[in-house]
Amino acid sequence: MATSPKNEIADESHKTKKAREKLKKQLENIDQTITKDAIHEKSNEIHRWINRHASQRVVLRTKSISLFDGNQNAAKNSEKVESFAEQLKEQHLKSQ
Repeated sequence: MATSPKNEIADESHKTKKAREKLKKQLENIDQTITKDAIHEKSNEIHRWINRHASQRVVLRTKSISLFDGNQNAAKNSEKVESFAEQLKEQHLKSQ
């Protein structure tokens, strides 16, 4: 395929085409391993893992959790922000 003035994208090299085909085959192989039985088995495995680690769970009913705490526990400012704030403060003091 030759490139036209409108389309300035070069054709794929042989190496790129080969890599694309290899990845395509790998994805097809993965797709073949995803079956209802495999999903069911993985689901059972996850349930067994959860049951094994049940003793390490934190009981959330005794803890208060909220997504926003009104900035009661705000993160510290970064050095860049602190530096910028200091520059603004100095400029403000100079302008007065």
